[in-house]
Amino acid sequence: MADDFLPINNGRQQSSFKYFTMPLAAGEVKDLNNPFTCFRCYNATANFKVAWVANADFTDFGEGMMVKFDGDPLAGVKLYNPNNAPIIVEIGMGIGTFEDSRLSVSGSIQTVQGAYGSIACTTQIIASGETTVAAGHSILQNTGLNVMYIAGTGTDGLQLQPQGTFEITVQTPFKVYGTNGDTLAIGSLV
Repeated sequence: MADDFLPINNGRQQSSFKYFTMPLAAGEVKDLNNPFTCFRCYNATANFKVAWVANADFTDFGEGMMVKFDGDPLAGVKLYNPNNAPIIVEIGMGIGTFEDSRLSVSGSIQTVQGAYGSIACTTQIIASGETTVAAGHSILQNTGLNVMYIAGTGTDGLQLQPQGTFEITVQTPFKVYGTNGDTLAIGSLV
């Protein structure tokens, strides 16, 4: 059973890992002599290029990328900054495969606003069978005695029962229909 857990590289090299923070001037090529089979970029202020000892030319590399080589460890790597400004790269090199459990997200990401800074509350009275709610994020509460209708054209909108609440975020103002004299409490979140 113990033979199932052999050291990496047939026992000649135990697993090892080293973390480097490397400043690179514009156009600079820097040799990094550290044996590895796994090379990972954790952070980089811009994309850069690398050449493994066996490469004839540089290859593109950047933040979040990792390469794993099978077989004997490579002796080192050349780092090249092709940019017109200095950069800093943070890389890890080691013998074996080193996974990173931190979450990395890149690309176009849609975000949703979480917490709001304040809430302003107003009460509107239904007159001529309707009232208008401003654009934005609102919490509506029917404080009247009758059913109200959100949007639509009168009695075909979303029903808001007496003492019922409804939360909505919209980019344009909208109508709430109801019985004249009933009240609608509006909490505007900003």
